[in-house]
Amino acid sequence: MNERDKPSRHWKDLIDDYLDGLLDEAGMEEFEDCLRADVHAREYFVRYAQLHTHLHLEARAQEAAARSLERIKSLSAVASPQREQGKLLSLLALRAGKLTLKRLAVAAGLLLAIAAGWGLIRMGGSLPRPEDESAIAWLVNAQDCSWSGPGPTGNLQAGKFLKIERGLAEIHFQCGARVILEGPSVLELLSSKSARLASGKLTARVPAEAIGFEILSPQGKVIDRGTEFGVVSKKGSTEVYVFEGKVEALPAEGNTPGSPMINLTEHQGALITSGQVLIRPVLPAAAETRFIRTIVPPPVIVPRTQRLLFDNVLDSGVKDRLGRGTGLTHRLPGTGKLLADWDSNLCLNPERSQLELTTTNSDLNTQFKLEHGEYLGVRLADLGFTGKEDFAATVTIPNIPALEVIGQFGLYAGVASDRNIRGGLIGHDKAGQYTQFLVNNYQGCDTADICKVGLLSTGTDLRLTLKRTDGKYSMTVENLTVGSSSTLTIRQPGFLTSEHDLYVGLFGANTQSEVRKTLTFKDFQVTIWTIAMREI
Repeated sequence: MNERDKPSRHWKDLIDDYLDGLLDEAGMEEFEDCLRADVHAREYFVRYAQLHTHLHLEARAQEAAARSLERIKSLSAVASPQREQGKLLSLLALRAGKLTLKRLAVAAGLLLAIAAGWGLIRMGGSLPRPEDESAIAWLVNAQDCSWSGPGPTGNLQAGKFLKIERGLAEIHFQCGARVILEGPSVLELLSSKSARLASGKLTARVPAEAIGFEILSPQGKVIDRGTEFGVVSKKGSTEVYVFEGKVEALPAEGNTPGSPMINLTEHQGALITSGQVLIRPVLPAAAETRFIRTIVPPPVIVPRTQRLLFDNVLDSGVKDRLGRGTGLTHRLPGTGKLLADWDSNLCLNPERSQLELTTTNSDLNTQFKLEHGEYLGVRLADLGFTGKEDFAATVTIPNIPALEVIGQFGLYAGVASDRNIRGGLIGHDKAGQYTQFLVNNYQGCDTADICKVGLLSTGTDLRLTLKRTDGKYSMTVENLTVGSSSTLTIRQPGFLTSEHDLYVGLFGANTQSEVRKTLTFKDFQVTIWTIAMREI
């Protein structure tokens, strides 16, 4: 064992068995004796460990080496054997960044043993045996996650890959750092203070006690200096944005002396690519939109529905010709002002579960004779509507009659007769035929974006649905007679966007004729989807 460059096969086997945790008591004793007796054996042990390297464990190795070197500095004795051991430790610290996880744990244990003054060996103690790795992180929250392969469970160990296809995952590291990973992403856990974002997007919030937390990527590294930041790793580049505090960003080549390191502070962004870090402006509003900083529980959507089957007489609502309450509580503001309290155009027929409406000569377009217009419905605010919620109104109309040309019936939503949207069926040029339509009405006139489609005939049974979803209105006409359906979609008009007091309901009008026909309405239903408050 005295020839430095020619270690024996037996010595190599001892090192292998030690690193693999296979040495028995006799083997451990022999291994320790060799280390005590020969400085070349100790130096070869360091070089041998270097050959079993993994770049992705650099951060953990440096952490272990730094702790050991700090302990070395605190030693008061400076005897010649200790100076020799300090040289060995420096060599090990420089090269420990290339150790595998298992060998790193062993090397760190050896460092700590030597750092104590080589006391364990000199005083007859024993070297630490390899032990199982402790958890370095935990998955604490997941929302709508879809994982590539088995999802993470329990304690997360160094070397674990988190591959999320969609959704959000929150990981807390042992050091106190919190990372929110957004799918699709691949994150490799390196140590209690570092991780590698192979691809995808994350945000990290790092408390004061975890300063130095690192996010590595194929292009470089981001080192926290007490902050909250976001990272996007994609092919050929890594983007960084600082929400609060400060980070250091450096390219992959930054692992060597002289590589450019850039300090980024609050609301600054940078692009790491081609071996350099380029500072670039990023608007805070754009960054807030791009990154998710907190996993917010999904809203609890609660439908609130009012349904009228017209199968009984109600005390409330617009009254029919016999003073029977229909359950329709309001008229579209600006319509029906001259209609009697007991409306002669309405007839509630509980025996048949239907409401009969006789059309009048009126038209929202140009506000023609609206004082006699039949636009009945409900006020959405009575169901909890605040202006933001989606909603839908549905009605069944069996055996549709033949209205005159441009005669129309269907559903509406709006704030008044001159600011609304309506859809349904409109009389075709040919008697007894209809076209499906949907149109905005602003300042009393139908706008140019009217939508029309299809052809329907008298006697058909229909179900109509007017719906608002994510800022768009749609009108669906289901032909119950033949089992088909069609849907028209139109943008939400700007004049209704901020309104919080809408009325929805049904209507019927012979717009250009005094010829009146009777429509039958059944099963009128209005639903709004409200967001319920979560219990805290």
